[in-house]
Amino acid sequence: MDGALRVQGLIFREALLLGLIGGVMGVFIAFELIALLNLIPMIGEAAQPIWAIEISARAFTVALLLGLMGGWYPALRATRLEPVEALRYE
Repeated sequence: MDGALRVQGLIFREALLLGLIGGVMGVFIAFELIALLNLIPMIGEAAQPIWAIEISARAFTVALLLGLMGGWYPALRATRLEPVEALRYE
């Protein structure tokens, strides 16, 4: 396997992991905030916040996609960088 492809795969896996962690944390925080909002009497009467699995799944998917999109440019740049130049900035 080519070294550039290994570096690109490493960066994409890291971006995917960060998107996964962000998605899980976002869904968990949203779930907890909805539970807290339902405890407040005036908000519960006016808006009735609910938790929907479809919305959570979409938010999780968006977090994963944003993580991958955020890792795309650094991965592309890392594959085009000469090893000597990369070591120069260390």
